[in-house]
Amino acid sequence: MNSSPQHIAVVRTDRLGDMVLTLPMFPALRELFPQARLTLVAARYAEPLVRGVDCIDSVIYLDADVDLASILRRERIDAVFFPRPRLQEAWAALRSGVRLRIGSAYRWYSLLYNRRIREHRAEAAYHEAEYNVRMIMHAFACPMPEVKLVSPTASTKRSRTAERPRIIIHPGSGGSARDWPADQFGALAQRLRQTLNAEILVTGIPTERALCDIVLRECPDAVDLCGRFDLAGMIELIAGADMLVANSTGVLHIAASLSVPVLGLYPSTPSMSRHRWGPYTEKSIVLESGPGDDMSAISVESAVTAAKELLRRT
Repeated sequence: MNSSPQHIAVVRTDRLGDMVLTLPMFPALRELFPQARLTLVAARYAEPLVRGVDCIDSVIYLDADVDLASILRRERIDAVFFPRPRLQEAWAALRSGVRLRIGSAYRWYSLLYNRRIREHRAEAAYHEAEYNVRMIMHAFACPMPEVKLVSPTASTKRSRTAERPRIIIHPGSGGSARDWPADQFGALAQRLRQTLNAEILVTGIPTERALCDIVLRECPDAVDLCGRFDLAGMIELIAGADMLVANSTGVLHIAASLSVPVLGLYPSTPSMSRHRWGPYTEKSIVLESGPGDDMSAISVESAVTAAKELLRRT
């Protein structure tokens, strides 16, 4: 390109955690192109995550009946990033005449992109948030921008001076990760309630009802919030917590973006590990399964120790 792009879009329409780790592209793009218009193309579910975020100029929700090519053409977008490549989206960008189309070099349809990123994410050489921002570095041959999580807007703010810690236990992952067993989540919850007098909140989506019930059987004094909140409500709940304990899943990344301390439980295989998918915050401790990805190998005792250390630290 012979001139700086005037309207840059980032297309991301998949899972919650992926979206949280894609949003750091926007402050990086704003720093590099302060005069450009920045647009996010997202699925409708992401609206509470990006509501009122000042580094994004506009958000377009790609509902099922909306044609991406028409959007890109109508908005006169001249550069578009695809952090998660999809054939239909790449083809739409080509059809719409976008001048700079940025995506992976390692798909059979990568010829549809004219700025190809030669990094294999499965190698987990970098964190997912870093891989996304590195697309900017490669696309424009610029120094690596700083990676900054983008915090969703939340009206709740927990007083960290409260005597009784409020801890969210989130045992599911929506199928996005290998999970720590629910009964071990429950045993951890009970230990934290007994030793710290902690207020335990158990959360999950409606399809995770069985997992939450196992936790509640182990810790009957916990507050059952499974299926009670939409995404906006969950953001407010997390913002008001002292700590969140979870597998590798979207709510963990939301907590990290809100600067809420996070205890994460992760497998060790590089493509699923904390090195690529861990909480991108210093206010975290991650326990890993070790070789073989047997999540039950993470002991309740080690999780209790880590949770207490994280609370002491923060």
